[in-house]
Amino acid sequence: PPETKAPPTTEEGKEAEAVMPLEVTETPAPRDAITIESLSVKGNVLKLSVRHGGGCREHRYGLAWDGRFTKTASGEPRAELTVLHDANSDRCKALVYKDLAFDLSTLQQAWSEKGRGDHGALHLDFNGVPEQSAQFNF
Repeated sequence: PPETKAPPTTEEGKEAEAVMPLEVTETPAPRDAITIESLSVKGNVLKLSVRHGGGCREHRYGLAWDGRFTKTASGEPRAELTVLHDANSDRCKALVYKDLAFDLSTLQQAWSEKGRGDHGALHLDFNGVPEQSAQFNF
């Protein structure tokens, strides 16, 4: 019989996340507490490792952008992103670790549509926390 392969894993016991789209909204939905443990950008994909309380219900995640490009204090182009987390009224206290992946090509497309060319370097900030940032080069 043909060999069956297990789904790809990012860590033992964790299935690889599907890449989710970036949501463009001026008013991101209120979010439940979430902490970014680590983040990286590879190509057009942002990978986040997050943690939050819970463990009893299905949680929903997302990434939102207000549609604006601003500048950092040093003048670099920047986009402020919000990690969305809906705990679905989960009151459990277990620490849940999750790997998330988001498609950043919407930022690149918006950059081009605003007449800034097909290539750029964007400073990405998350949830208004200065220590949590990344560089997106395209």
